[in-house]
Amino acid sequence: MVHFFHEADRTSGPKIEAIAREQLRAWYDLHKLLTMHWAPIFSDYEKHFALIEKKLNGHREFLRAKYDDLVPSINIEKSKGIQFRFCGSCSFEAARVSTILGSLLESDCLVCRYHDKWFDYCCPDCSITSPLREGGEFICWSCNATIDEKEIVEQINEFIITPDNYFEARVPAHCSECEGYHSVVQYKDQYLCVVCFCVTEDVAACSWCGEFGNGDMEDSNLGGCTVCAGSIGNQMSKDD
Repeated sequence: MVHFFHEADRTSGPKIEAIAREQLRAWYDLHKLLTMHWAPIFSDYEKHFALIEKKLNGHREFLRAKYDDLVPSINIEKSKGIQFRFCGSCSFEAARVSTILGSLLESDCLVCRYHDKWFDYCCPDCSITSPLREGGEFICWSCNATIDEKEIVEQINEFIITPDNYFEARVPAHCSECEGYHSVVQYKDQYLCVVCFCVTEDVAACSWCGEFGNGDMEDSNLGGCTVCAGSIGNQMSKDD
């Protein structure tokens, strides 16, 4: 059961506007999980999701007045080359887009303040670009192709492994932020985790196990890394 309630639901003005933004953002994030990552489990509830979506349209209409006020300033920014997209939360073309690194983008909606982050990923099946979201799985908006994390790593990684440089390869590496296994690739002269979109300037080898990761490896000989427990953990396991 999905239930949105706030004690100020029947008020008006700035307070109700803030509630509308909050509930739209919450539903947008939850809807992505229910219809994408958890789709096999909740596929029988699509009609219920559509009903919730319909009811939340009233929230979007409430925010329309704010969008109408922002249109002139948005048009000025567009004339200066700033890109806007339709916000996934409130559906207004008010999400200002900025580049993080290459095809890794983010947006902030001027209406509902929803912050979004995605990677513009070219589908290998139909060559149409669709957003790759956090989580390490891609679903194409055009052909519905599903690409797993391993294939995404292979396609985005710009370090080409050859017989000559095999022992110099530092990627794919592990991610200390999301504990992704071999999810960090070399991209635009930096290192990107395709699961959580963490960007770092470098990766380093664990002093205990030798695996590369994007975390702090200064004391890794003792404490280990994402994939090992280090010398301390190794000794404790022997003692047990």
